[in-house]
Parts: sequence; structure tokens; C-alpha cells
Amino acid sequence: MKKRGLALMGCLAVIAAAIGGCGQGEGAAAGNGSGAETAPEKAGESSGEDSMPDEDSTKGGSSVKEVDSTKDGGSGKSAGNESTTAQSSGEAPDKTPQETKNKGSDGENMAESPGAAGTTVTQGGPFGAISLTVPEGWKYELCPMDSDSLLIGDYGICFSPEDAEFGFVEVAYIRSFGVCGTGLSQEEVTVAGHPAWKGTYDGHAYWDFIGFKEPMRDVVAQTCSVEGWWEGNEDAVMEILETFTFDPDEREGGAYIYQNESENERIGLHLFLEGISSTGAVLCYSQYDKDAPTGQLQDGDDFAIEVKKDGEWEEAPIAVEGDYGFNAIAYTISPDDTTRRELNWEWLYGELAPGEYRIRKGVTDFRGTGDYDNYVLYAHFILN
Repeated sequence: MKKRGLALMGCLAVIAAAIGGCGQGEGAAAGNGSGAETAPEKAGESSGEDSMPDEDSTKGGSSVKEVDSTKDGGSGKSAGNESTTAQSSGEAPDKTPQETKNKGSDGENMAESPGAAGTTVTQGGPFGAISLTVPEGWKYELCPMDSDSLLIGDYGICFSPEDAEFGFVEVAYIRSFGVCGTGLSQEEVTVAGHPAWKGTYDGHAYWDFIGFKEPMRDVVAQTCSVEGWWEGNEDAVMEILETFTFDPDEREGGAYIYQNESENERIGLHLFLEGISSTGAVLCYSQYDKDAPTGQLQDGDDFAIEVKKDGEWEEAPIAVEGDYGFNAIAYTISPDDTTRRELNWEWLYGELAPGEYRIRKGVTDFRGTGDYDNYVLYAHFILN
């Protein structure tokens, strides 16, 4: 279900206030459920399609691989993330990258609702698993972390009628969802047995979002460019949403967690991560204020990973035996685009166990030989 520009244009006007922090709607969820802050808009985060590193680093060698900064993103896009027509057999198609499930958030099997006959699909993620049952005549797309298919969510599921060329409904995990009250009407609803707020802008025929309350906070259903097929399909949409489940205990993969030390205003730079796995990630530098540095921003191959133990940060255990080192090299950080570099840390730290980590990276504001300033940025992440 690849989104076309026309489809996105129809919904960005509604969602822009949410991204820009125009205010928290009464029924909207704020925060990520883990107490972590969210990245500021000025950081210019985007998701992308560059694959994870596939070359092993060696002792003393470079562990950083340049990624084309002109691309829209730098994360590994999961295989099988393609539009799929749902079948009515009760099992997911062979190419579906997630295991077929029919479990509620408490792990118990749920009784079938009127919309439950069809294919039950699950998209896993670092904060819990989202499941929906999609009936015959509807298509869906599984959207993992760092997918470019979601409107603003971290990961989730998109669905629409099989014959719809544009428009979709997405159910996604969103770590910070805010709405603007201008032109917004809200009502309390119950969806899939969970309390939620349904919001509609400007009185049009379709709702814009359904934000779940506790214990499903941070899961949001949104519509995008559905005008062409909403009439006659609204009841079917709600029947699909009645099959929704979210299991916060079923976690997988990694996620970047914004912290203040991820950016430095003196050089106008923000460091974040995409495509996180136990063996590597994509380092992303976003220079949101290109006039802040006094010279050219640069980084090198060197890095360090720290793990949080008992509330304190300590260096992660080194896996390599003997001495090791990094190439003495300087890479330019673009002032105009997000610069992405693939980082493989397996050669130095092995596969990281589940936990909370941060990467330490040095950045130089280089003006000339012997004339520079050094800065340190940290990119926090979790692994399940």
C-alpha cells in the first residue's frame, strides 16, 4: 500500500498540528509510556530505506560505512513490508513477516466479533505488538519501526478496501501524539473494549483519529485521504478496529529514545538512530541550524557504547580480545541534509543483550589545522 503524494497531501493538514505541538487534545496520548522525552521537530527526523550494514569490521579497522545522505532515510526496511490483500482463510499469507495471532492484550484468546472473520496480522515493535483482523475484500500493510509508510507513527498496520487507489486507515504506536483544538470536536467512545477519544475536524463525514486511553495509551488510529471510499465502508472500518489488540509485554527490536544530550545547540546538531539491531544501527546527524557552527562539522570512526546498570551508565563489555583501534579519519557532516552512516559494533561489543544503551560520538567544529572545538553527543536506545 505505497502512499502517493496525493494521499499524503490530503491528511498532512490535519496532522500538522500534532507534529508541531499545537497542544495536547483531551483524548490524545502524550509520552511513550517509559518516561522518555520525544525529539524536537527541529531535529528533522525522517525514516528511510537504506539497509543495515552487511560488512563485518575488523580489529583496528573502520566500523562506519557512509550512507548516501541524499536519500530520504537510512534504516533497514523489513522484508515483506508490502501491500497484501487479506484472505479469509484465517491464516496470514505465506509472505506476511509476522506470525498470525488472535490474542488480546492480556494474552488470552479473544472471542470473534462480527469483523473477526479474516486474516489476523500482527506488527511487532519495541513497545508492544499490535494486531488486527482484516476481512476478505480489504488489503493491509505491516509497517515496522523506521518504515516510511506510516503517517506519523513509530510502527503499526495500515488497511483500506481492496479496490481503493488512495487513502488508508492506520493503527500505530506513537510515542507522542498531540492535536490542535481548532475546529476539533471529540467524543468518548469504546473500541475493542477499551476507552478512547474520537476526534473529528471541521465536521466532515469521517473521523480523523481515535486515541486510546490507558492501558492502551500511545496507540492511535488515524484516517488519511479516505474521502473517496469512506461512505459505505465506515461500519466495516469500525468492525476491523473492534478486533484490535495491543500486547505491551510482547516486545521486539530496538528504538531510539530522545534525550537532551542527543543534541547541542552551540553547533545546531542532533544525533539520532535508525535501523537499530543488536549488532548495529544507522547514525543520523541532523544539523538543524547550519549557522551555529563556526566551521565545518566533522566526525570520525571512533565511538563507544554504554549500558545502564542499576541506574548508572557504564561502558558495555568489550568482546574483542587484545588491542583495538579506530581509523584516524574525518567525515564531513552535511549542513543541508541529514547525514547517515551505517555503524556495525559487533566486532567490538558482540551482539548486545536486551537493555538500555547509549552511543557516545565525538563531533568536531573544524575551522583549520589546530583550530577546532570538540563536542560529545549521546544517542540513547533500547533493545528487546
